[in-house]
Amino acid sequence: MPPAGRPRTFDREEALKKAMLVFWEKGFEGTTMADLISAIGMKAPSVYAAFGNKDALFREAVELYKGQVEQGPLKALHESTYILDALESSLTESVKMLSGPEASSCLIMAGAINCAPEHQEHVQHLRNLRAGYKGALRKRFAQAIEDGQLIEGTDPDELAEFYFGFIHGLALRAKDGSTRKELQSSCKFALEALKSVLRDSHAKR
Repeated sequence: MPPAGRPRTFDREEALKKAMLVFWEKGFEGTTMADLISAIGMKAPSVYAAFGNKDALFREAVELYKGQVEQGPLKALHESTYILDALESSLTESVKMLSGPEASSCLIMAGAINCAPEHQEHVQHLRNLRAGYKGALRKRFAQAIEDGQLIEGTDPDELAEFYFGFIHGLALRAKDGSTRKELQSSCKFALEALKSVLRDSHAKR
């Protein structure tokens, strides 16, 4: 039997996806519980019973989005042993997440940019997640260097900084209305930067 006040058809993940879209559109500070209750489509007592307050709902929405990033762009980053293919697949997954009818831009990139002092925990948490994302890129580039796919002197930190900044830019452009085609076009140019540091024996494109 479901807890009192919660409908039998309650789908927690679907409710979180709806909340995630609101947080993406308005940011943490700009979002109210009234906004979230309206988007989720449940009565206020049911929302509070299921998720608690706005802080708790935001944390859970971020965790849901984090899982999507891990199963999308970050997973794709390790599915090919060839760094160019791996990065291309990862950027493709990023574009899929950032564009289309159910796109939510990037909650990790832009969900809590400017928060009041009492909400700095959200700013720091997202900052830590972004650092982890950048760290995953650095580790993948370092592996490519170790595998002899990139030219001598290539700096994995510089590559990670560049591509993480590019992905951050994709998220902001998507939020401003850039289409999937436009984002994909940008990715093609970004990949040229990696091609410039591929060893000749690995530059198969």
